[in-house]
Amino acid sequence: MHSVARILLSTFIGAGVCAGLGFLMFFLLTIFDRTPLVESVAFSLVVAILCAFIGAIIGLIVGIGNLGIIGGAMVGFMLTVVIGVFYVFSNGSQGSYSYFFNESRIIFVVLTLPTVLTGIATAGFKRLLPNP
Repeated sequence: MHSVARILLSTFIGAGVCAGLGFLMFFLLTIFDRTPLVESVAFSLVVAILCAFIGAIIGLIVGIGNLGIIGGAMVGFMLTVVIGVFYVFSNGSQGSYSYFFNESRIIFVVLTLPTVLTGIATAGFKRLLPNP
């Protein structure tokens, strides 16, 4: 398969897998927190849309780098760390970084598993494709 097709396919696979896993993860967290069903579905859809963009970035990096399963998992985890750090530094000020770092726990709880599994799944699907 040509490298451009591999990169595009990895991007679409990453977007779909991360959107599905992000929706499922956030939905389960909100249901166990006894949030009403309508709110759980609505907020989970918002998280799924955001996770689709994150998954597309993971798939793009895995496709461009032609990474394996371990590399895909590392990309997913590192992207979660980058998003958490971006949240802390974009919302915090000099005296309140520790507060926002404490508040960013939900980002790590919701995103770590979907992004790591997205990296693994994208690299795994990519390995099944024929090479030129």
